[in-house]
Amino acid sequence: MKISDLLDMEAAGCRIIAGAGGVDREILWAHSCELPDPYRWLGQNELLMTIGHCLPADPAEHVDFIRRLERAGLSGMVMEDSEKPPKLHPDALLAADRLALPVILMKRAIPFASIARMVAAANDSNQAQQLMTLNQLYRAVLGNFDDPLGFKRQLEGVFKVAMTTVDLLTGVEILPGTLSLHSEEIKQLANGALPYGKAMINRMGSLRAGEVSAWSLPTQRPTALLVEESPGSMLDSFTMTHLSQVVAGEANRRTHTTLGLAHQRSHLLTDALDSSIVQERLLRDAAQLQQPIHDLTVAVTSMQNEELLFTALSLAGIAHASHGHNGHYVSLVSTKDVQALAKLAEYHHFGIGVSPTIANLEGVRDGLLRAQLAYESWDGSSAEVISYEDVGFSIAPRSESEAKEIVERVLGPLRQAGASEQTLIDTLCAYLDEDRNWNATSARLGIHRQTLGYRIGRIEQLTGRNLKSSKDLAELWVARTALKRS
Repeated sequence: MKISDLLDMEAAGCRIIAGAGGVDREILWAHSCELPDPYRWLGQNELLMTIGHCLPADPAEHVDFIRRLERAGLSGMVMEDSEKPPKLHPDALLAADRLALPVILMKRAIPFASIARMVAAANDSNQAQQLMTLNQLYRAVLGNFDDPLGFKRQLEGVFKVAMTTVDLLTGVEILPGTLSLHSEEIKQLANGALPYGKAMINRMGSLRAGEVSAWSLPTQRPTALLVEESPGSMLDSFTMTHLSQVVAGEANRRTHTTLGLAHQRSHLLTDALDSSIVQERLLRDAAQLQQPIHDLTVAVTSMQNEELLFTALSLAGIAHASHGHNGHYVSLVSTKDVQALAKLAEYHHFGIGVSPTIANLEGVRDGLLRAQLAYESWDGSSAEVISYEDVGFSIAPRSESEAKEIVERVLGPLRQAGASEQTLIDTLCAYLDEDRNWNATSARLGIHRQTLGYRIGRIEQLTGRNLKSSKDLAELWVARTALKRS
């Protein structure tokens, strides 16, 4: 293989900046070296790859550095294409031109190991097809794929296989392809998952009587690459290593990006529940963070599911604003993503209460209470999404007569307050409407906080319900809603 061959490979991402007269130099091997004297360790027709740490600290010594590389018979030098130092001094580039020693810059997206493997493959005539395949692989890597499915299908086309990539802790396909897996198959793989940061490229086993191979990846989270080959597949152990590295890099990038964005979105939920936040600001923030603002659903589950649900929704590419609220974990998602919630609930065996579709962010507070009602009705006997519309009479009124019965059962004891009954009912309604915000409720009623505290205490005493209890709060809110229908 020659320097010119390397430059002609689009997938290598290389461009020459000096020493163009030496493009016919042979490359026997490519080594990465950051020692201060690489010419002592590399020899005839070998290519030096460096991020610049081996360059002399004094730029005045760069010319001599180039001369020593040429005297050692090196093929040339490859450096990372970056605006950041260290950089070769201009005089050193002129010296490289005079000596016809190629100095090459390589795109940061391409790892040095890939260049070394390309050189190794090109120098073996039996690996010509491998080189062509790798060329196509890294051309795909250099493409811009915002859609994970587009990225994976491009790779499937290169190797003529069906693939998918699964996060083993959540069961979510983070880079889905055309290969579909059953939940039980994912759980089978999860049993062999290695701890964070311990995974290497390694065959984990197979599924479907050997038709699908499973590979662990060197990723931030336990991740498996699943591959189903066809008769015309272009995969072997050598190309599989390259494919795994590429998929691992993309999985890490998307994991970092999606989790980071989800953390930024979390404040949108608390802001939507805060009546003092100006709607224009909330809409602006949501647009900047790509959070849906129409046709939304509020989902409520246990705080024990916080990390799992947050991570799973993020890795699945679902835009969500999630945060803990009054003892529950709450997520705001697009209604079209409720099916994904149901799949997660079934896979991990927990319940999620969901609200009816709310038109916009102004309905989040009402949606939260309804989702909470739905979740409180869950008996824990099955893993499912519980919709507010499906909640029975014991919680949500279905008719005027049922509404009257709920009002009588929950609020009837307030009649013991005599002339203060209506005052206590008005206070309860305002307190719930203001999402239990004491300052906002006091201002709405035109009373002092101490007076509000006294009234809340009387309501709790007479109804036998604690306004800090999610279950009791849900019943009071249903009664407050039923009051309108009775």
